[in-house]
Amino acid sequence: MKIFCIMLSFLLVLGVTSCRKKEKVDFEFNKDLDYTPTELDNWLTKNFTDPYNIEVDYRFDRYKGSIDENLVPPSENKVKEQMGMVLSGYIQPYQIAGGNTFVKRCVPKEWVLFGSFSIQSDGSRVLATASGGRNITLYEVNAVNIADPEAVRPRLKTLHHEFTHTLSQIQRLPLEFENISRADYTESWRNSTLYPDKDNDSLGFVSRYARANVMEDFAETAGFLLAYGQLWFDNKAGKIPRSGYDILKKKETAVVNYFRDQFGVDFRKLQREVAFAMYNEFNDKSFQSFEYWFFNQGLFDPKLSYNTATVSADVKTAVDNFKAAVYAYSASAKYVVQDLTYIFTPANATTGTLVVSVPFKTGTNPVIYADYNFTYTQDPVSHSITFVKATQGTGVNYTNAGYFMASFMTNISSYLTGSTFKVDWSVGKPDLSRRDETFFNSGGFYKAGDKTSYLNFQLVKLRK
Repeated sequence: MKIFCIMLSFLLVLGVTSCRKKEKVDFEFNKDLDYTPTELDNWLTKNFTDPYNIEVDYRFDRYKGSIDENLVPPSENKVKEQMGMVLSGYIQPYQIAGGNTFVKRCVPKEWVLFGSFSIQSDGSRVLATASGGRNITLYEVNAVNIADPEAVRPRLKTLHHEFTHTLSQIQRLPLEFENISRADYTESWRNSTLYPDKDNDSLGFVSRYARANVMEDFAETAGFLLAYGQLWFDNKAGKIPRSGYDILKKKETAVVNYFRDQFGVDFRKLQREVAFAMYNEFNDKSFQSFEYWFFNQGLFDPKLSYNTATVSADVKTAVDNFKAAVYAYSASAKYVVQDLTYIFTPANATTGTLVVSVPFKTGTNPVIYADYNFTYTQDPVSHSITFVKATQGTGVNYTNAGYFMASFMTNISSYLTGSTFKVDWSVGKPDLSRRDETFFNSGGFYKAGDKTSYLNFQLVKLRK
């Protein structure tokens, strides 16, 4: 028996020995495609693979997409545009607001690009999908146009929407959000007859799609807050019924808290960084201009107070001179100017009226008013505005204005009508930039070619 075991072991060793091959096997585990890296490949490696361990798969692989869809590969020149948008409008803002560790841990590692669109059974088109917390697939890459901010914005919204889904696969949505609209979600959200937009607004949904379910509601809310921005969100909320306003603001708070508490991401800074990228990288100048939101959209109260404004020295001198003239008008009454209120009433996107209303009083008597009429013309391309003194109206306010007309014309009207002005946010605050928290809290105008002569007003958002 022992002899048999020894012989069997010998034969096994002999068999194993006789199977050894000394020839070299020419195989590389990473060599799945036969191509020489192009300039685009090198750019993708430098900007995505090396710093973030992200694979960008743009060469056509039929099995990376749904097999029942007729998909085509993206054009190489569009790949760089699309991924440049991803880098500056998504990854880099998160890196600033959430840190390197967050980006490297949470940003999906596989990005698949297709040139054509994806059509759902209901006929709707899909711009992107997220799956497994690891993959994001982008469609319609061949239609990317980074020169048009209105084309970039919805793509970025979809991107941030899908990434919010990725985050919700890592950390559950907050209960405070889940309970807000629990009873109002519906599978028939597409039916505009059953669920008209006015009803969706009054129920506090940021979009029709948000009404599909709580996951889409959360992702849509975050996506719009980031890609369209806080000004857009507040403008929408401010123009719907109070019930919808309250719900939208609750959802906004829940989103902000979720990003902070679960991931350490400063959502407000993230918003500003996305807006900064849209402005600098994608020419989003009109949508983010002061005149668009003040004159065109009516987001802010059109009554601007001099008392809460910051003004240049020459403007202060002119106003002080006018106040002194009003005080000296009557030796017995000694009228005291309480404020100068600049009331703008747009007629259309570029023209309208300005009434400079001057409240004044004597002693403990009630406040009375003197009103002075102007027209304005605003150029949204050059961001300029000009004022022309208009014919005075009739009534007690205009009668009062006549008492101080000479001084008003010398000090106030001559300043307004004597120059072309530029309109902007945070005028006279050179230390503030679009990345600062308070940048969009004030705005006004300064003399074209002379930023040291200006009026900058505190802004108050309106609500329906």
